[in-house]
Amino acid sequence: MTPIRRFVLALALAPVVACGGGGAPSEVRLRFEYAEGDTLVYRYHTEGTVSVPDTSQPSGRASYPYERNITVEEAVLDVTASGNYLLAWNFHVPPEATASDSGTPAPPQQVQLTIEITPQGRILSIGGVETARPLFGEIDFQSYFEQTQPVFPDRALKVGDSWTQEVKVLSPSSEPVVTTSTYVLERLVEEEGAQLAVIAFDGDIYLPFPHPPAGGDSTGAAMTSEERIRVNGEMFFAFQTGRVLRVVTNADATLTKVEIEDGQPVRREAQFRETTRYEIEDP
Repeated sequence: MTPIRRFVLALALAPVVACGGGGAPSEVRLRFEYAEGDTLVYRYHTEGTVSVPDTSQPSGRASYPYERNITVEEAVLDVTASGNYLLAWNFHVPPEATASDSGTPAPPQQVQLTIEITPQGRILSIGGVETARPLFGEIDFQSYFEQTQPVFPDRALKVGDSWTQEVKVLSPSSEPVVTTSTYVLERLVEEEGAQLAVIAFDGDIYLPFPHPPAGGDSTGAAMTSEERIRVNGEMFFAFQTGRVLRVVTNADATLTKVEIEDGQPVRREAQFRETTRYEIEDP
C-alpha cells in the first residue's frame, strides 16, 4: 500500500463567468474546456507520517515520516464527437525524490492512465490501470476517481453555493458503503493579477482492495483490506483562463488489514496523516 493513492486529483476547470457592473464576477459556471494537443504540467509534493504496529515499542506502535515528489503531465489526446475529452495522465516519479524511513520501495518511474471525461468532470472510462497498480495499489480505479473527482453542477454558482456528491462503494465483506463529499464556492480573490475562485472541499473516501496471503502462500485464502480516508482542503483556479493553479489537501487515513495467523484472524491498522500540495508549473 502506498500513500500516493490518497492524492485528491483536482481538475483543470474552465468556467463561464457572469460579471456585475463593477467587473467582479457575480456567478460562475464551471466546465472543462480543452483543445486537442493541450498539455498541462503539475507538481505534487506530499509530506506525511505513518503509524504502524510495533511490539518493540512501549506504545505498541512506531511512526515513520515519508515524503514524495511527483510530476504529472496532463495531455489532451482527443475531443470526441459528443464533446467529451480523452486525456492522458502521465505520472513521473524520480526515485531520488522519494524519501521514506519505513523502507518502502520506490514506485515505478512513469505510469500513464487514460481517461474519458465529460465537460462537467464526470469520468466515463479509465485505461492503463494494470500498469498503474504498482503506484496506486489494488484498488477499483473507477470508484476511486468517482470519490475524489468533483462533478460540477449544471448551474451557475455564487459565493457560498455548495453541492454534495455521494458514491456507493461495493465492499466484498460488508454492506455497500456510501461516501459523501461537499464542495463550497468559498470566495473569489485576486492573486498576482489573476482572478481566482476558491473551492473548499470536505469528504470521505472508502477503498476496499484484496491482498495476497501472508508469506506468499498461494494456497491460503486471500484477505481483503480496506482504507478509510478523511480529506479536506481548497482548490484555487484562475477562472479567466480556466486552469487550476493549485490544490492543498489534508488527509487522515486508516488502513485495516486482517491476516490469518495460527488459524485465527489478526486485525492490524496503519494510520496515515499527510498534506499534499498540487501546483501548476508555469501557468
